[in-house]
Amino acid sequence: MKSKYVLIGLMSLSIILCGCISTKVYTKVNKDGVIERYRVEMTINSLFYTGLKEYAKNQGYSSVKDYMIANFSKMLKGEISYDEKWDKDQVTIIVEAKNAVPQPNSRIEISKEGKYLIFRDLSFKSNESSNMSKAFLGALRLDYYLEMPGKIIDSNANVVKENKAEWHLTGTDALNAEIYAKSEIPSIPGMELTIGILGLSIGSLAFRKRLS
Repeated sequence: MKSKYVLIGLMSLSIILCGCISTKVYTKVNKDGVIERYRVEMTINSLFYTGLKEYAKNQGYSSVKDYMIANFSKMLKGEISYDEKWDKDQVTIIVEAKNAVPQPNSRIEISKEGKYLIFRDLSFKSNESSNMSKAFLGALRLDYYLEMPGKIIDSNANVVKENKAEWHLTGTDALNAEIYAKSEIPSIPGMELTIGILGLSIGSLAFRKRLS
């Protein structure tokens, strides 16, 4: 518990120095419910990175990379990669999972309901907002981009266009994000055409038999 509040303190200090903590998420789900891509980009300053490195060490990990990959692996089963991009005093931590499925007890859920696919991501939902200062909350930003396999018919996103949805959240909303989208499951490409041709062939054969 103590380490958690130390981390929050470091994040607050990071905000004072670099202005914000920005997180971008890019998610793509296919019609089989497999996450083809789940990419998280978190931009922080070097001071917060040092604190995160110390926190990872206290949790038994040798580096931020090992800590992030281990936690991603608890959430998603797939091909997981890690990268860091430094720009002077800021670093963007990039963790990506490909061809992944949610692990048991994961906060990411994918389910099918008839001809629809439902996606939920509660990974960014926290109950700690009441313990954080307004300055800290005001500097948080989450931009989440989701691509579903078919047309999205229901979602709580800020922007929805065909099979894509976007969430642009700040402050308390970013810290209590509930990502939800429900889309159609597309049929197999060319299946309608194949059925149509098959129907015409059967009809033509029946007509020929009548004439004979």
